[in-house]
Amino acid sequence: VLIIYLVVWVAQYNEFVTSPAVSVGWGVVRDICNMFFIVFLLIIAFSTILNIQSFEFKHNLPKLLLMAVLINFSKLICGLVIDVAQVFMLTFVNGFKDIAGGNFGSMLGISTLLNVNANSPDVSILGVAGTYILAIAYILISLVVIAIILSILVVRMVMIWIYVVLSPLAFLLGGTHKTE
Repeated sequence: VLIIYLVVWVAQYNEFVTSPAVSVGWGVVRDICNMFFIVFLLIIAFSTILNIQSFEFKHNLPKLLLMAVLINFSKLICGLVIDVAQVFMLTFVNGFKDIAGGNFGSMLGISTLLNVNANSPDVSILGVAGTYILAIAYILISLVVIAIILSILVVRMVMIWIYVVLSPLAFLLGGTHKTE
């Protein structure tokens, strides 16, 4: 029951962009990318002065300005994409949140396995032992599967934090490629 509540709690986590570690990390990466933006502006300026056609400002300045806007708004862009994905995630979480805990055992049929009518003439000690062994195996398999789901959700949460922090770098590198 506890692990089900942990799955629901981790799945409902929605502070990917507002986490203090993400805010500080994103600010550092954004500032570093903005320094490279200044370097690119200097390269364009010197290539225009030296009449180097491959780095001329007419071709590179619009792309560079777009890159600067995307770098500085990358946290907002990531937040919007994450919010859209969270709408779908929370739809499924709200679907199984109400049946979590005690209802989960009855949903999987574990409670019916554990209910043995001792007054029935068809019940033998071997049948009861087999039923309990099957129920324990079923509980262990369910516990392992739910623990795997929990670990996947935790890894998802950490990876989204890392992606948000590194998003300015992605926009910087995406704007530096040369188009023919």
